[in-house]
Amino acid sequence: MNPILEKITQSENQSFFFRNLEQPYFTSPWHFHPEIEIILIVKGYGTRYVGDSVKNFYPGDLVIIGSKTPHVWSSSPEFSKSGKDMTSQAIFVQFKDNFCGSGFSDIPEMTLVNNLLHESLRGIEFYGETRKKLEKYMLDLSSASGMKSLVLMLSILEIMSATKEFHYLSSPNYKVRRINTLDERRMGIIYDFVLTHYQQEISLDEISSLINLTPPSFCRFFKQRSNKTFSTFVNEVRIGNASKLLIENKLSISQICYESGYNHLSNFNRQFRRIKKMTPSEYQRKYWNQNLDQININR
Repeated sequence: MNPILEKITQSENQSFFFRNLEQPYFTSPWHFHPEIEIILIVKGYGTRYVGDSVKNFYPGDLVIIGSKTPHVWSSSPEFSKSGKDMTSQAIFVQFKDNFCGSGFSDIPEMTLVNNLLHESLRGIEFYGETRKKLEKYMLDLSSASGMKSLVLMLSILEIMSATKEFHYLSSPNYKVRRINTLDERRMGIIYDFVLTHYQQEISLDEISSLINLTPPSFCRFFKQRSNKTFSTFVNEVRIGNASKLLIENKLSISQICYESGYNHLSNFNRQFRRIKKMTPSEYQRKYWNQNLDQININR
C-alpha cells in the first residue's frame, strides 16, 4: 500500500469530479492528492485511515478530507475472500478550493466555507441530523447535472461549514506536520504491513528493516510523522478490528482477543479501555442498546 500522488482527471464541463464507485471491496492504496475530497460510504465496512487517525467505518460514514492529507478506506478482510457475495460502495466528490473560480472564495459569504476547507486538513467526520441531510444531498448529486449539481455542491459545503455535529479525525498538530513524498512512501509501507500482519507479533527489527532504518531511528521517524508511537498505532488497528467483531457479535470476547492479535485477555482489556474509554463488554452493550433505541424510534 505504497502511498501515491493520485492524479484526478475531470471533464472540461465540470468544476469538480464526482464518482459513484461500487465493487466487491475498496482497492485504493494509501494515497493523497491536491484536491479536497468528500466521501460517503453507501455499502461496506472496515477501517478508515486519515492522517494519523484510525477508526472503523460503516455505511453512512461521511467525511471531508483536505488537500494532500493521506488517507485510505480499507475493507475488512472478508470482503476480499473468494466465494463471498459482498459489495462495497462509495460516493465521492473531489474538487480544488477555487473550483468556483479564483475570485469566488474571496467573497464574504464564503468565509465559513473557507474555514471548513482549511480545517479539513485534519479530516472531519459528520454525524447526527447533519450527516443524514448531507447523505441525501450526496445521493441527489449522483443524478444531478449542470447548474443543479453546482448548487447542490455549494449547499453541501454550506451545511458542513455551519454545523456543530462533527468530529475532527487527525490530531490538532497533524495539519502543520505535512511530510514529503519519500516519507509518505515509507509510511505507506508501514501501514500496509501492519494492516496485513496485525494478528501476529510485529517486532521493531522486522518493521524497521522494511524501510531501511534501525529500530531507534524507526521509532523517531514514526513518532515525528504520525504524532504517536508505533505501538500505539498497532494497538489502534487491533482494537479497531476488535470493535468490529464485537458489533458483529459472532465470537466471544476471548476469541475476539486472539483474533485481534493479543495473546493475553488482560492486555486486550487494558488496551481496549485505554483507546475506547470502556471495556469490550460495555462497548458491545452500548452499541446494541443504541441500535435497539433507533429501531424503536423508527417503528
